[in-house]
Amino acid sequence: MTSEALKAMARAGRPRSAEADTAILTAATDLFCELGYDALSIEGVAARAGVGKTTIYRRYPTKLDLIMAASSHMSEGLAPTTETGDVRSDLVAVAQKYARMLTETAVGRAIPMMIVAKSRHPEVAHAHDAFVAERRAVTVAVIRRAMDRGELPADTDPELLSDLLTGPIMLRVFVTGQRVTPRYLERLVDSILR
Repeated sequence: MTSEALKAMARAGRPRSAEADTAILTAATDLFCELGYDALSIEGVAARAGVGKTTIYRRYPTKLDLIMAASSHMSEGLAPTTETGDVRSDLVAVAQKYARMLTETAVGRAIPMMIVAKSRHPEVAHAHDAFVAERRAVTVAVIRRAMDRGELPADTDPELLSDLLTGPIMLRVFVTGQRVTPRYLERLVDSILR
């Protein structure tokens, strides 16, 4: 092997460990849910993940970068299911995924802490708002396609309809504690469509 090839390999460094990535993001999520943004530290995440601080800093230069990467990691696989072409079925599927996300994943534990962090740190609010807008765009697109098919009136406000769908679910999960049953979700969609 030539000296140039050895230098190129040295510059490239070791490939990132997928196991370390997962451990870091899981530890960040757990500690964020337990402690909140202010008390979260890179040192604590490193200790929980079993990696060095430099391993984290190479991937995530700031605590905000780490938390937003953890947010993306938490929400992987939570996109709505494939559309059926029937607006009612599609909105019920979106509502079911949203309810599962809030009740069965770390996202539901993280949201209260994120609300607190957003109120105290404008940079967190800005980053999280952009993150939510990306995810919300998926539901808005489902609604726009239903409008294009003529299943919803042309003057439908897709963002308002999205709020009408997710708001009551969030209210039940975080405020009233009422159950979010499959029947409730169907009734919610039917009410919105009326």
